[in-house]
Amino acid sequence: MNKYKIKLQEIYLPFLIVSIGTILIYNIFRWTFDIKLGILPLKEDVLNFWIPFALPWIPIFIWLRRRLRILNIKGKSGNGYFIYQFAMVGAIIAPLMVSQNYLEKASYDLIEIDSIDYTSDFENEKYFQINSFNVTKAKIFSYVTARTSGRNNENLNYYIYFSCPFENSNDVSYGVQYKKNLSNRISERQKDTQYRNFIKKSEIEFQSYNFNKAKYFEKLNHSDTRDGFIEAMKHTYPNVNEKEQVILIPKFDNFNQRLGNTFPWIFGSFGIASLIILIMILIPNIDQNELNNLKKDKPLQEDDLRDILEFLDPRGPYKATAILILLNILVFIIMTFSGINIASPTAKELLEFGGNRRFEVLNDEYWRLLTSVFIHGGLMHLIMNLFGLGLAGSLLENVLGHTRLFISFIVCGILASLASIYWYENTISVGASGAIFGLFGLILAFTIFKIYPNYMRGITWILLGLYAGLNLLVGFFMSGIDNAAHIGGLISGFVIGGLLILTSKEKLINNINKH
Repeated sequence: MNKYKIKLQEIYLPFLIVSIGTILIYNIFRWTFDIKLGILPLKEDVLNFWIPFALPWIPIFIWLRRRLRILNIKGKSGNGYFIYQFAMVGAIIAPLMVSQNYLEKASYDLIEIDSIDYTSDFENEKYFQINSFNVTKAKIFSYVTARTSGRNNENLNYYIYFSCPFENSNDVSYGVQYKKNLSNRISERQKDTQYRNFIKKSEIEFQSYNFNKAKYFEKLNHSDTRDGFIEAMKHTYPNVNEKEQVILIPKFDNFNQRLGNTFPWIFGSFGIASLIILIMILIPNIDQNELNNLKKDKPLQEDDLRDILEFLDPRGPYKATAILILLNILVFIIMTFSGINIASPTAKELLEFGGNRRFEVLNDEYWRLLTSVFIHGGLMHLIMNLFGLGLAGSLLENVLGHTRLFISFIVCGILASLASIYWYENTISVGASGAIFGLFGLILAFTIFKIYPNYMRGITWILLGLYAGLNLLVGFFMSGIDNAAHIGGLISGFVIGGLLILTSKEKLINNINKH
């Protein structure tokens, strides 16, 4: 009986405190700074999905990672403990996401107004019932864009936005949106056909649209949907004041049904998840040695998280790799706070932020050759590239030294960008993959010319095949992958590696032997 008491005190009770605390703190933070004050410059998908998805990992890793080790969990290389951590994170994510849906809708009342002019009197409100209004059909604006989705960008989503100004108002518009999903793996000709059919069908449907069918309106906050309607206006009025524009979208359900069952599901999802965690904790035996170490406040002897943090320390042994990884993360955070979609930014968004394209570069915007290296087309794109950068950096930094690795990355990235604009006329290229392929080109040169010792060359050949070879192969069969940059970077890195071998072969070999 004592072992169950230990598990409850040392693991389950801290889990409940951490979970409830995380949910409450984020909801209070969101309500205060977003809903009440309106000062968070983040889009709704970031606040509703991405932060609730990422935030729980922090308290679980900080406060519960060590405590879970008192459980005698079977699993290779700590995989069993990671499963427990993953389950605990999931137990927080579910109610946290549901609570955001509830908080966002429940914090506002339905405001009844007689005329569209009165919306300006309720700047911090979200829902409106307008008793009388008309739309200026002669001044309707439209905008079409596309975004990819799915783990490997296998889905292509077309959107068309119709922004319709209300009569006697320059700042308030009625928004109508249409969407079509299709596979991103079909041919370009099929995509073009589907695109044209979607535009034609949407325009026909919009011509017979009943503007007065809406039961009430929702005012759009900072979101991709709102940006789409603003872009529709900017096509005709490029200098439109975006902040002053109010976009109202029609809602056809009853206002009192907007919350559904979200409130009970906050508690229901947390209760179900907490029960599953309790069962998982009660099943294993206790590791007495780890329990004693926990009570003595001894750190873990094998700690993957600590190793990762040490690898990312700019003062550590992999300074250049850490700095490059952190720079890429910093740029992505800046992109997120700038309002760019975290999962699937549009080509227009990437170009405006510093993406690489032939026309702009040939018109004296040479800086794009470098800035595009640190810009990524979504979170998955960033994660995959950071993995490749960490892998290549760990194999090269001790050989090249910090400065040479950093310079090699930059040079290979610029040369890969040049290869991209040489090959593609109108493709917007972003990402560090060209520079990373350059680092693998260096690894290829060091492997072929036997800079690496015999015991390492087998490993480097495998990594070259798995990362460089597989990525190049995928690039030939999937759209949206800039193989020109990959090949340009790989060749550039190989040439740089060859030059380094010619000028300082002995030094490179000595650097490896030192480590």
